[in-house]
Amino acid sequence: MYTIAPLTSQNQNEWDTIIRQCPGSTAFQSFAWRDALTRSFKQLTPVYSLIKQEDTTVGGLPAFVFQPIPGIRLWHSMPWNLFGGIHLVDSSQVNPEALITSIETAATEKGWCEIRWTLTPEHTAIYGDSLTEAGYERINHFTHLLKTNGNIDALWHAYNKRVRGAVRKAEKSGVEVTNTDSAEALSTFYDLYLATVKQLGGTPKPRTLMQTLLQQKIARLAIATYRDTMIAGLLYLHFNRTVTLWCEASVPEFLKYRPNNAIFHYIITQACREKYEWVDFGASPPENTGLIAHKEQYRAVRTDFASYTKVISPLKRALWTQSEGALRQIYTWMQ
Repeated sequence: MYTIAPLTSQNQNEWDTIIRQCPGSTAFQSFAWRDALTRSFKQLTPVYSLIKQEDTTVGGLPAFVFQPIPGIRLWHSMPWNLFGGIHLVDSSQVNPEALITSIETAATEKGWCEIRWTLTPEHTAIYGDSLTEAGYERINHFTHLLKTNGNIDALWHAYNKRVRGAVRKAEKSGVEVTNTDSAEALSTFYDLYLATVKQLGGTPKPRTLMQTLLQQKIARLAIATYRDTMIAGLLYLHFNRTVTLWCEASVPEFLKYRPNNAIFHYIITQACREKYEWVDFGASPPENTGLIAHKEQYRAVRTDFASYTKVISPLKRALWTQSEGALRQIYTWMQ
């Protein structure tokens, strides 16, 4: 029988110790990620719990309550459809019904209008049927995963020949890729990032979040320079066995020098040297076939996962749906 105990200042030191033992855990389950989101978003309140079996801690349940406007609160196992869900040291013999019921009971007591679980690929297979049987609506997503096997030479030869050619072109053109923790470099990168997100029509992450992740040593910033000018960059995360490619930016006029290919290869090389098992290229919009093809040229494999949603208060959820678009526009303008 599994029960949950709230994560508090008295027991929070247990979190990373137990999460690192859970198969497939990534930066999105780390305590540093929790701390960075809490500092950067006043609308997010962490409601993390340790999972207990009798008196033994056997896992964790990371989650946030999102309050975008007064009176509207949503429980998400991780914002932005990032991996959250149930994480156990040994999840082979788990019946999650008691844990799901405990969250639904809390939702009724605390007035959460929506519950959303976003599971890792492995946990989608393990727990997904239990959630659909409990009345949750499933939404499918996918990411691309590259298994490193610690062998950069094998990965290099497995790349599509276009990738190898692009990396060589970057080197011959004088593009240099390095990691940096410079505040000035972060500022320059963030300006490029805002321009890139605007061009793609997305919603940018705040600079304070990136800065905090770098300070917490859970993120690194890889930049590509050409004649001492930054022309591209990628903020990536690292935790446990996985490196996750996250926020990318580039200057369109310099794409002919293939800086993004050089950055990807640099990060994959670093991951191999530091014995990370996986490089996660991140989720892709299904309609963006060019981005998907680009990831697969590195031999990253499409890997499915899902989110599961149950609306507790349809009226409140409808109010948030009507407000969301306008609030996102305001937020983007503020960034």
